[in-house]
Amino acid sequence: MIHMNVIQDFNWLLLLGDTPLAIIATICAVTGVICIAKQNILGWPLGLIWAGISVYLAFFSWQLVSEAIMYLSGIPIQIYCWIVWHRRGTQVDTTPFLPTWMPRKKQAFLAIAIVASILAWGRSISWLAERVLWIPEPALLWRDSVTTVMNYYAQFLQARKHMENWIGWVVVNVVGIHIYWISGAPEYALQYAFFLFLGLYGWYQWHTHSNPRPSRLQSR
Repeated sequence: MIHMNVIQDFNWLLLLGDTPLAIIATICAVTGVICIAKQNILGWPLGLIWAGISVYLAFFSWQLVSEAIMYLSGIPIQIYCWIVWHRRGTQVDTTPFLPTWMPRKKQAFLAIAIVASILAWGRSISWLAERVLWIPEPALLWRDSVTTVMNYYAQFLQARKHMENWIGWVVVNVVGIHIYWISGAPEYALQYAFFLFLGLYGWYQWHTHSNPRPSRLQSR
């Protein structure tokens, strides 16, 4: 009885959203991430719907400029990932399209590139907000920049099935929970909390099907 009361008293609108658009976006986002974790290509068209709705919500409802730009640019990125998975998944060759880890040198270069990109992005958004009238003053500039830049890198890594994408999603989800909660969008904060769980689930699923790191002898 206690468990039933907890379920009945829970405000499900906080998780699904308090508007039809937010509810649709949440359902598409969660279902899409589950599909990607299972390496199901249907996750990308669902991501397209989520990105399109989120552009409107982020820019007009929450004034999160970087997030709005991220969602807008995420539309062609989702299409790109969809195409890559389709092409690589239908190729008939001796190299199956399986998740892989990048070499350590490339991982180090990737980390440096991400930090540099975050700094460049944050300064660029601040500069634009001061000079372009229709761009509002960005809220939570640097935290917003972190999630935006990491989102880009994680999606491209995911398109190529590099395991490092899940590390990027953990960062995006943790910071995203904080951003949306203090921005008055609890449905998206809870959505990102669920994404965090799904990210760990996705990492486990991909890890069980991943190729081991190549040895030095194999890489020669």
